[in-house]
Amino acid sequence: MKDNQFIYSISWRSRNNRYGNNLSSKIGNDFEYSGSKNFNDHPDLTRIDIKNSITDPYEDIYVKTYNLNNPINLVALCDVSSSMFVTKKNDSMIRNLSKIIANSAVSQGDRFSMICYNDSIKKKFLLEPDNNLAHISQWIDKFTFEIEKSSSDGIKDIDKYLPEEKSLIFWISDFHHTPIQIEEILNKLSNHHVIPIFISSESEIKKLPNYGFRKFTDSEMNLEHEVFLRPSIKQKILTDYEKMKIKIFNIFSKKQLKQIEINEDINIESIQQYFIGNYI
Repeated sequence: MKDNQFIYSISWRSRNNRYGNNLSSKIGNDFEYSGSKNFNDHPDLTRIDIKNSITDPYEDIYVKTYNLNNPINLVALCDVSSSMFVTKKNDSMIRNLSKIIANSAVSQGDRFSMICYNDSIKKKFLLEPDNNLAHISQWIDKFTFEIEKSSSDGIKDIDKYLPEEKSLIFWISDFHHTPIQIEEILNKLSNHHVIPIFISSESEIKKLPNYGFRKFTDSEMNLEHEVFLRPSIKQKILTDYEKMKIKIFNIFSKKQLKQIEINEDINIESIQQYFIGNYI
C-alpha cells in the first residue's frame, strides 16, 4: 500500500487464458500459471513446457498457459450538490479521494471513470473510462464544482451513464436522501459492486460551541435557521445526526453492502482495511 493508493482484489473479475507471448488486446497480470495446452493448437516456441513435453507418453509438445485478468472499471460516483460544500474542505476531499481511486485502478491494470451529479448529470460532469493518470489528474484538477444551490436529484438518471459491464463503483456522498430514495438508487446500481463512501459531518457538529447563536442553512432547500445553542440543543443535533446515519447504514446492510466512513481526513489505511476484510 502506498500513500496515494490501495490494493484490492475482485472475485468477480473475468479472465482469459493467455498462451505464451502472443499479443492480446487485454491487459492484466499474466504471471499466474494455469496449465498447459498442445503446441499444435498454440504454436509458441518461447513458452515450451519442457517438463510436460518430456514426460508425455505420446511424445506431444506442450506450451504453458497463464491467467490474464480482464480490466474492469472503477467509477467515482460523486455527489456535488450544495450540501456537500457546506464544509469547504469537501472540495479538496472529493478531488483527492477520486485521485486515490484512479491511482489504485491504473496501478492494477484497470480503468477509472468519474461521474458527478447535482440537479442533473451534465456532459462536463463526466470523465470517460481512462487509464492515463496524467489526463485523469488534469481533468480532476480543472473540474469546477457548482457550489450554488443545487439538489442531488440527478442521481435518479444514473443508470443511463454507467458502464454496461459490471464495475466497482465508489459512491461518494453525504447521503442527503430519504431512505426510500437511497434504496431506489441502489436498485439502479444493482448490476455493479457498490462501495458507499459516507462523507460525515459528525466532527463539524462536535466543534459547535455550547452556547451562542448559530445559523444553519439547508443548502438544497435554500432555507436558513438561526438557533441559540446550548448543551442540550447541541446534543440533540448530534443525536439526530447519528440516528440518521444509522438508518442509512442499515439500508446498506440490507443490500449486503459495507460503507466506508470519512470524517475529517482521508485515511488510506482504513480504506485498505475495507478490502482486507472484504474480498469483493
